[in-house]
Amino acid sequence: MARTHLNLGENLTPLSELHGFTIEKGDPDPRGWTVKSPQGQRIGEVEDLIVDKTLMKVRYLVVERDDTARGAADTGDDQIVLSINEVDIRDGSHEVMARTLPGRDDVQSPATARTIEPGRTDVERGQTRLTRSEEELNVGKRDVTREVTIGKHVETEHVSQPVTRRREEPVIERRPVEAGARADASISEDEVRIPLKDEELVVDKRPVVKEELVVGKRTVEERDSVEADLRKEEFDIDRTDTPERGAPRRGNR
Repeated sequence: MARTHLNLGENLTPLSELHGFTIEKGDPDPRGWTVKSPQGQRIGEVEDLIVDKTLMKVRYLVVERDDTARGAADTGDDQIVLSINEVDIRDGSHEVMARTLPGRDDVQSPATARTIEPGRTDVERGQTRLTRSEEELNVGKRDVTREVTIGKHVETEHVSQPVTRRREEPVIERRPVEAGARADASISEDEVRIPLKDEELVVDKRPVVKEELVVGKRTVEERDSVEADLRKEEFDIDRTDTPERGAPRRGNR
């Protein structure tokens, strides 16, 4: 379904063209549901939804008409557009009941759909209407991409490890000699050299695998809340037809 075919306004887009957007879980999705006229006759099925992107709210239903139902709403097109405010969505039976249907002379697109302004007269019914509107909070969801970086770095740690090493040292023992032992003929200086062995510490470092990190991902659900200030209109009824009560009363109904 092309956007240009429906002549949509600047902020109105078919849901089928909003990639990544879906109906909020728990809210009815009437696409594919049967659409019936105010007299209970089947006129077609809901093909798509028109969404106000600024409010993320469904504004209109695009209905693909049945060939046998063209007389119920003969606009000359295979599709008709119904305002969400002019239909009753019956979740249990998967039906959409239209309160009114556009005729051939009615405008066929949401950009110029016929509305009755407050205080204006509906000539066809001979009634005066005043509508009351409320803002509704409709929260949608879309997928966004983020990433987490997992790497490794090198840290230096100074360690001290006790070790045992061996070394040789000279052992000197003085002993008395027997009486009358014969001495050398001459007295002179002399020395003895004794080789000694020591263990020397040799330090070596080598990498050893100690641990591994397995990286994956999973989907978790968490509860969140959205806060907003919603406005609504209330009727002010000025009853001037009861003079016995004194001053006119203003109230909400």
